[in-house]
Amino acid sequence: MSQVISSHIYYLAPLPRYRTEKPYYVNFPVTNVPGVSQHNVCHERYGGIRMHDIRGREDEFSLDTQGFQLTRHSTSMTNDEFEIDHVIREKYYPEVISLLTRVLGAAQVLPFEHTHRFANPAVEGCGSDRKRKPLTAAHIDQTAGATAQRIRYHMGEQADELLKGRYQIVNVWRPLFGPLRDFPLCLGDFRTFDLDRDGEPTDLVFPHFVGESMNLYQHPDHTWYFASDQMRDEVWMLKCYDSKDGVAKAAPHCSFDIQSGSFQERPRESVEVRCLVFYGAE
Repeated sequence: MSQVISSHIYYLAPLPRYRTEKPYYVNFPVTNVPGVSQHNVCHERYGGIRMHDIRGREDEFSLDTQGFQLTRHSTSMTNDEFEIDHVIREKYYPEVISLLTRVLGAAQVLPFEHTHRFANPAVEGCGSDRKRKPLTAAHIDQTAGATAQRIRYHMGEQADELLKGRYQIVNVWRPLFGPLRDFPLCLGDFRTFDLDRDGEPTDLVFPHFVGESMNLYQHPDHTWYFASDQMRDEVWMLKCYDSKDGVAKAAPHCSFDIQSGSFQERPRESVEVRCLVFYGAE
């Protein structure tokens, strides 16, 4: 039997304000703008969350069933190269395209952004202070409307035709060393979530773009999974959205404090790439 760890994560607080006021984050400084807050999002910590380890049964999990899957994928990138954004785009993006084309049978893959995360951003080196900390609040990266908006934003004149077929946003998530024993990614089985009940669309405001993610409310039906001791050549593929009916639409996710506050292990370093994925007419 695989191990189960009891831990805590954060969910969106069920505040009355969200009945009339949409949650939002402003992703640029607004300290000098009168009456404007950086965000209006409030999370609550929930303990006793059972995290199920998938080790020994990795093949039981797939993008279309639970919304996520773990696969082996080596990279030619060094950690020093992961420090350089243009090298990531020029060298790593093609590797991610090759992975998703091969594993998913996609007709077209377009990586459109990447994110570094580091559990101790005050430290220099791979995962320096320009990188983000792991997120410990349950969420989904994209909504249906935001996915179509992304496609129109990035694909231009091709968008109308691409939106007629099956399309996805898939996140490819890799630790930059292993075994990872600090703030691993945890993923929710989509079948245990009801987004009408549990989801709250949230604006993500950038200077050039307003996207939309989904914060999540707690419910006892939710089932969470992680992979213990994840290695550098193991990547999570997780759905941000899928236009196809009858399959998992997305993968709720966040990170959790597997060390229970002891922080004795090496701080997590990771990189994730979000991709538009197209399959053509079905």
